[in-house]
Amino acid sequence: MKRLLSLLLLIGLFTGCKTTPEVENMLIPRIMVESRGTQYGALRGKAYKLPVSGTEIIVDREPVITEKDILNVELVQVEMGLALLIEMNDAGARALYRASVTDRGSRLVFTTNDQAIGARRIDGVINDGKLYTFVEVKDDEMGPLVLDIKASLAALRRSR
Repeated sequence: MKRLLSLLLLIGLFTGCKTTPEVENMLIPRIMVESRGTQYGALRGKAYKLPVSGTEIIVDREPVITEKDILNVELVQVEMGLALLIEMNDAGARALYRASVTDRGSRLVFTTNDQAIGARRIDGVINDGKLYTFVEVKDDEMGPLVLDIKASLAALRRSR
């Protein structure tokens, strides 16, 4: 009887403790802001390298926008080609607004799983919580990228 009770308890613990969301290609999106000023070997920033252009950007260690702040990601057609539209919740919109005011002229770096895939210079105030950015991904890979990000965001919301 004790073994049966112990076995049932263990089964309950293992089936009830789901900690990792089940997504085939989990992508954790974050937005970082470029560090200002000279570094001189300081540990303040972190270097990211864009995959196609090879551009290296040193960003602050903490993200401006985390996966908790991103509501949705869409693939959109703009004048210069395909871009991502990243929509934020209220907290993310405020953080994006503050960064667009205080860090004007710097770049916002879009990362997935701590790998930079796109960057955009802050050329004005972003007050609507929507960030448009180009990514260094082939056009035929952008659709699956957006679908993977959407699935990852949904899984992360479910696991909270």
